Amino acid sequence: MTIYSGEPWLAGEFPGILAIGDSWFWYPNNNILEAIAAHPRLKPDYRHMQMLGFNGARLDEYVHGKYAAAFQRELRPENLQYYSAFMISGAGNDAVDYGLALRDDCRNLSTPESCMDEDRFDSFLRGISRDMGSLIHDILWEVAKQNRLVDIFIHGYDYPLPDGRGFGPMAEITIAGPWLKPAMDRARVDTDPQLRLGICRLLMTGLDRVFRPFHNPVNRVHYVDSRGTLSSIEGDYRDDWANELHPTRKGFDRIVDRKWIPVLASAGYAI
Repeated sequence: MTIYSGEPWLAGEFPGILAIGDSWFWYPNNNILEAIAAHPRLKPDYRHMQMLGFNGARLDEYVHGKYAAAFQRELRPENLQYYSAFMISGAGNDAVDYGLALRDDCRNLSTPESCMDEDRFDSFLRGISRDMGSLIHDILWEVAKQNRLVDIFIHGYDYPLPDGRGFGPMAEITIAGPWLKPAMDRARVDTDPQLRLGICRLLMTGLDRVFRPFHNPVNRVHYVDSRGTLSSIEGDYRDDWANELHPTRKGFDRIVDRKWIPVLASAGYAI
């Protein structure tokens, strides 16, 4: 298996899948794509993938931002001819940039719902829906023009725990993040772990509400609901979560095995 991220393809290794998105596709040596490509049930024709993604990228940046030109370039006939499927990962960084859609001041608020700024939350979800819809539309439009068929797979996230851990080679050295705890601290959210976990659950449920309507196997668009796969119980969740936003390899493997492979199998990409 080979996951390409810009380097020339090796002879005979034509990627059957183009993966577009954020760090769940890019997290170093530990991500959804690696887990899919290595899964024994994945059919051999799809073990080589082309990755178009950037750590920290927002979904809208592939629509009308700095990565839009690269995305459109992959839809040209000379590139599109190789792809049988597209995978789209996005919205995690959008949520962070939106300050998790929290009120500016959550002091004395005791429920996740009361901590959310309704207008900000609605604006965030509306933008995600618009941008995901635009990406799907552009893919389907181009493949229709070229009289081809491809499948599109989109996914949501599992429920993270905002414990303040970022990405780095060790606990004492952080290269990126944390993302969730600082946003909650800025909004003065009470430190009760259940309240903070509830806010994360509310965000992931909101994303599910946005992504689920795109699921339409007749049109070859498939949604992978990742929620409820990993532990989010304080004390044993670290086996599943490498930091606030990214699962461990064990965690990604479990999400792929339990959530992705059944959807891929139903579309003919896995046994």
